[in-house]
Amino acid sequence: MIQLTAVSAVFVLAACSEHHDHGAESGHSHDAPVAAEQATTPAQVQDGISVENAWVRPTVGEQDATGAYLTITSQEPMALVGVATPAAEIAEVHEMKMDGDIMRMRMAERIEMTAGEPLELKPGGYHVMLMALTAPVEAGQEIELSLQFEKADGSKIEMPVKAVAGQNAAGDHHSGGGGDHKH
Repeated sequence: MIQLTAVSAVFVLAACSEHHDHGAESGHSHDAPVAAEQATTPAQVQDGISVENAWVRPTVGEQDATGAYLTITSQEPMALVGVATPAAEIAEVHEMKMDGDIMRMRMAERIEMTAGEPLELKPGGYHVMLMALTAPVEAGQEIELSLQFEKADGSKIEMPVKAVAGQNAAGDHHSGGGGDHKH
């Protein structure tokens, strides 16, 4: 029964591409710290942009969506405007935030970045959603991401990033963890 509930929660996640609602009674939190070990990548630098700690959550069972997390710092003001990967048919930057007592997840089309200030894409906040995965994501696997930025002058930069699949974090919805999901 517990296994069936976990598998059901995984399938529900795939339907969350537009929004993600949880009532306060759901029994779990999305802003809990990630306590599990995770693989990290060295800093990757291009065009004055630095990416650190890029990792992807491995999938569980038949799960066809997962999250990618990283920290981006730019030496000049710009905006993160997209992401792509050969690992998924759909890759989007999402934002999770509380709306009253409901946790909502929505696509973020543009995230403004201030020069020198890190933008942390992490569980419970801004993050990358990889949906309609082309194959399961296994711990230790390297996933290629292409980050798309727009400079203040309107010019575009595309930066390749390698993210390593880390260990599942207990209690985070991207790992297929429990909780009563309401969608």
